[in-house]
Amino acid sequence: MPELARVITTDAEIDLAIQRAKKHAKYDRRVVKATYSRTMDDLRLTLDDGVVCSIPRRLIQGISGAQRRYLKPIQILGDGTGLLWPLLDVSHYVPALLSGVYGSARWMDQLARSSSKIRAFPRTPGIESRLRDVTGSIREKSGRTLVGTLRKTYGEDFLSDWRGDVKLSTVREETDMSLSEMVRQHMLGRKLRPISLPSS
Repeated sequence: MPELARVITTDAEIDLAIQRAKKHAKYDRRVVKATYSRTMDDLRLTLDDGVVCSIPRRLIQGISGAQRRYLKPIQILGDGTGLLWPLLDVSHYVPALLSGVYGSARWMDQLARSSSKIRAFPRTPGIESRLRDVTGSIREKSGRTLVGTLRKTYGEDFLSDWRGDVKLSTVREETDMSLSEMVRQHMLGRKLRPISLPSS
C-alpha cells in the first residue's frame, strides 16, 4: 500500500493564518475546554461564554470509528477555534462543528443518507436556506450559496480564484471539501483553484 502524502505547513503559511484568524476572531466562538465522555460517547465543548455543547462522537469524521483509548488527549488550537486529536492526527474547526458541519462534503452526505431525522427547513427571507436537524441546528450552508455571498462572511479574498457567481455546490464537487475545510485552507493562505473555469 503506497504511503499517504503529508502536507507540510511553512512558517509563512502559519503567519498568514494567524493574521487571517485575528481579522475574523471577533466572530468566532471559542472553546476553553474539550473532553470526551465515555459514558455518553460524545464530545463535550465548553465555550468561552459558559455554554456547554455535546456532539455525539458517531457524527464526527475521523473520531467516529476510533478506539476510545485514542480519543484523549484533545488539544485546543488557535486560541480556542480548533481541536486536535494528536493520537489520531485528526483536527476540526470549532465554528464548523458548532454549525453542524462534522466533516467533508462526502462525510456529510453519508450522514444525511444514514439518518431519517434530517429535513430541510423552508427558506427564510434574508437567510440562506440551510439543511437542519430536528433540533433546528444548522448542519451546513446550502449548495446554492454563491461564492460572492461567502466572501461577505470570510473576506473578499475567500476563494479568490473562483468567480463570485459560482455556487458553493460547484466548489464542493471540484475540491471534495466541506465549507469548513475551505475556510481552514483559506486561513492557511492556500489557494483552491478550479479544475476548469466553472459556470454557475
